[in-house]
Amino acid sequence: MKRLTSLLGALFLLLASTTTWSQQLSKRITNKDVIDMAGLGLSDDVIIAKIRGASAGGTLQFDTGVDGLKELKVAKVSDEVIKVMINPTPPAAQLVVAATPISNDPNLPPPEVGVYWKNGNAFVFVDGQAISQAKVGGKAGSMFTYGMRNEHWDAFLNGPRSKNVINDHQPVFYLYVPDGTSASDYVLISLEKKGDRREFQIGSFGGMTGGKSGVKRDKEVAFTVEHAGIRTYKITPNGAMKPGEYAFFMGTGQQATMAGGSTGGARSGGAAAGRVYDFRIPE
Repeated sequence: MKRLTSLLGALFLLLASTTTWSQQLSKRITNKDVIDMAGLGLSDDVIIAKIRGASAGGTLQFDTGVDGLKELKVAKVSDEVIKVMINPTPPAAQLVVAATPISNDPNLPPPEVGVYWKNGNAFVFVDGQAISQAKVGGKAGSMFTYGMRNEHWDAFLNGPRSKNVINDHQPVFYLYVPDGTSASDYVLISLEKKGDRREFQIGSFGGMTGGKSGVKRDKEVAFTVEHAGIRTYKITPNGAMKPGEYAFFMGTGQQATMAGGSTGGARSGGAAAGRVYDFRIPE
């Protein structure tokens, strides 16, 4: 009887271990599971997180041979996911040492280059964009004056209104500037609305004065600058700002030579490069 009990116990342990092993096998993530997840429209980040989570428990069973890779590509599994299937170990975190010390002062904006509106205790990032679109203006005036009057080089932003809304007629801004620059490299300008876009002049060429770069003085909005921290400046407009379209412009100061001839003066001048941080102040 005792021997029978021992045999039954051993048989039970064998069955339990076999069941556990079968369950582990059934929980293993295979190529098919990844293909299914990709087919469901899950993002690469979600699939990669699932793979790396399962790799800690050793429950991966991928075929990353040539045939397996062919199957994955036919199923349109991304290269990023396939790379993690080949090597699921997360990359070691990189130690980044800043060339210039940064500030973590809660009274200052995050140490990331850009323009921020101080809305109460919060810093609202004003999204920016590189200037990639420009056009020549003043052709008619130059033509009728036989080239005595210069033409101008205008940058423009698509859309009649900025998506960045500043609900304050006396806003305070903070600039976190790139290393080696300062607030003097920025100008605050009002934009001119023309149809479905907004424009501002960034240079002129031809005429009696030749070429030069820079925005028009009458479009500049005067402001006061205070050095607030490392690479950080507080910008306060000198007066209340009217409803309209505005932008901080950081030009490179580079001269741009434009192809083609003109009746008078050199067709050069106008910084056609730079970055603009646009916003609007509603009524």
